[in-house]
Amino acid sequence: MKLAAASATDQGRVRGNNEDAFLVDDDRALFAVADGMGGHRGGEVASHTAIEALRAAVANGTPLHDAITRANLAVLARAAGDDELTGMGTTLTAIVAIGGRQLLIGHVGDSRAYLLHNGELHRATDDHSLVEELVREGRLTPEQAESHPQRAIVTRALGVDDDVDVDLYTLEVDAGDRVVLCSDGLTTMVRERDIERLARSEPDPQSLADAFVRAANDAGGEDNITVVVIDVLEVDTPAPPDPATLLDDETTPGSRSAVIAPPDPPEPPVPKEPRAKGSRRRTVRNAILVLLPLLLIVGAATAALGWYARSSYFVGVSGNEVVIYKGVPGGVLGWNPTVDHRTGLTVSELSPLDRDRVQTNNSRGSLTTAQQYVDRLEASVTTTTTTTTTAPSTTTTSVKPRTTTTKAP
Repeated sequence: MKLAAASATDQGRVRGNNEDAFLVDDDRALFAVADGMGGHRGGEVASHTAIEALRAAVANGTPLHDAITRANLAVLARAAGDDELTGMGTTLTAIVAIGGRQLLIGHVGDSRAYLLHNGELHRATDDHSLVEELVREGRLTPEQAESHPQRAIVTRALGVDDDVDVDLYTLEVDAGDRVVLCSDGLTTMVRERDIERLARSEPDPQSLADAFVRAANDAGGEDNITVVVIDVLEVDTPAPPDPATLLDDETTPGSRSAVIAPPDPPEPPVPKEPRAKGSRRRTVRNAILVLLPLLLIVGAATAALGWYARSSYFVGVSGNEVVIYKGVPGGVLGWNPTVDHRTGLTVSELSPLDRDRVQTNNSRGSLTTAQQYVDRLEASVTTTTTTTTTAPSTTTTSVKPRTTTTKAP
């Protein structure tokens, strides 16, 4: 496969630094985009650490899935013991050519990969974000998602947990196709129809990457913008079959043609014996004996799933109020969570860290666990109120770095 790639990145018109990173490795046909999070220094360190770990792992022959897993561990290790880097993380969307007409995508987070095929743009990855998950569940429309206040909350990223769930996609491509990798600094500023129009109209990949950055900045440039454009120039053709395998064992030595043996004559059909009524009854009885255990298993599994979906509790938000939900965040196969208890706390009373944790449902467990979490929130609000009331007019506050997977809007 022959590819041509170009890239462009910019800090945008709002951010003071660029926390994105990208990789274009033509020798290994490896390309990636990472969007860091975690503060002025942390996000930049996280994205570059992930990119370098990915490059090194693939260079050593590591499969893409395992290479991204190693990148996750590298980000965690880099943050360990450094208070300035605590809580940092990054998205990572990578592509590698695997031969023939196939590209393999590894994906974590809300950066994206698009495929332009026959002039039509197709999104190749699913965002791991709170808003996009609500869209996939039918609880938000794509139009509502574009202006949702929680659209910056990602549900999966590198550097958060020791284990990371990596999505893998296989792309079948043809010569003339175009692939676009980008951070959400492009997709939150430029609509997909405009991304398609630009990708279709600009033949040069470098000019296209620059045009994407300009379009995002012209729309406001509220985030860092990074784009990698990959043009498919040629695809590998399958190797022709070995002529020797086409020759029959009885071909005369030196002969250039294969001896094709005539097909065996079909065997005469075996006449069917008439089936007795007793045979039919035995067939029905046997079918019942086979199906009944299966139905019992399905029924037990359904009951167990229902118990699981309704035996858990978590603290979440209903409107502007902190509530205790009964169920699993997002629901399980029709069993949606319901409000079990209203706390009287409002989201605006909480600290930014507690607000993020409540909005991302980090308190899942028993009812007792959820109530203890609410008690802690109430105590925190009470402490904050008391401190604000009794503090002198001049106060110096030391803010501890936050641990969160929410990117700044």
